[in-house]
Amino acid sequence: MEDNPPYWRNFRFEGSERHEAFFGVKNRKRSIRDGLVVFLTPEFHRGTNGVHGKNGDWINREIKRNAEIAWLKYNNKTIDDFIKEYGKNYID
Repeated sequence: MEDNPPYWRNFRFEGSERHEAFFGVKNRKRSIRDGLVVFLTPEFHRGTNGVHGKNGDWINREIKRNAEIAWLKYNNKTIDDFIKEYGKNYID
């Protein structure tokens, strides 16, 4: 996935926390396998407005959307292929 500072980076940086784009046992493992992980500051990971915070739906959706786009592009696949692999389309 491409960097999107200040929200996330595609590399570990000092103080960062890894976040897998898709959750659940199978999808978390798939996210790691497919490189669909980002590194967030603690605030954007666990803070109120972070991906796991009470107001973090916006960043969670944005990460998933960008992860799906990256997966489609890298694998030269269709949205239907993505749905078969991850169970849902996040672009629309």
